Parts: sequence; structure tokens; C-alpha cells
Amino acid sequence: MVDKKLKKRGDELGLIGFIFGIISIILVSNNGVLFAILGFIFCYIQQKKNPTKFGKIGIILNIIGFVLAIILIILALTYLKPLLESTLESFPAQ
Repeated sequence: MVDKKLKKRGDELGLIGFIFGIISIILVSNNGVLFAILGFIFCYIQQKKNPTKFGKIGIILNIIGFVLAIILIILALTYLKPLLESTLESFPAQ
């Protein structure tokens, strides 16, 4: 019954984008960036065809997931790179 209702209203892309937005926040990493971009595209298409609440909230969630993932990647590169370099320098070369 839910499938008929979704197909009738045309909310599929918005719902998929919404779910990808949630996943992008949970997987704050490189995968989170991928899910955020895909989810944003789905929600954007949904909003252009037939604006829905899922599409609108999905866009917001995907933007939040994308920003969090980029911040995490920048922090990891900033703080882990010197740590890895110092560890590799102290590692005995053979």
C-alpha cells in the first residue's frame, strides 16, 4: 500500500535522498561525502519535479553531512599527517 502511495505522489527521489542524507551524517568520512552528493542530487531533482517535505529536509541533511565529512577530512589531514610523518621517521630503515 505504501508503494502505491509513493508512486502515485512521486516522492521516491526525495525519500531516497532523505535516507542518503541520514546515511551521510552517520558515515562521516569519504563515504559520507559520496552519499551526501548523491542524496543532494536526488533531492534537488525531486524538488524541481514535485516539491515535498522529504526533498526539502533531505537537502538540508545532505548539506550537513557533506560539511561534517569535509571538516573531518580536513582535521584528519591536518592532525594525522604530522603524526604519521613523525612515526615513519622514527621507524628504523633497513
